[in-house]
Amino acid sequence: PWRVEVSNRTTGTAATTPTDGSVFGIYVGETACISGAVSSSRIWVNVNGHFPETGCIEPPPAH
Repeated sequence: PWRVEVSNRTTGTAATTPTDGSVFGIYVGETACISGAVSSSRIWVNVNGHFPETGCIEPPPAH
């Protein structure tokens, strides 16, 4: 089954400063994800597995 998560983009080591755009994660079956972000200047996509803490959306960089 497919499931979609969407959140506001943030920046900083604690990921608390809002920034332009949104992040998304799309669950594909039980083990795969299509994740990425959209901003006013670019769109990017990654194919990865689930992150234990955050599902398909990548955890903050300081994690």
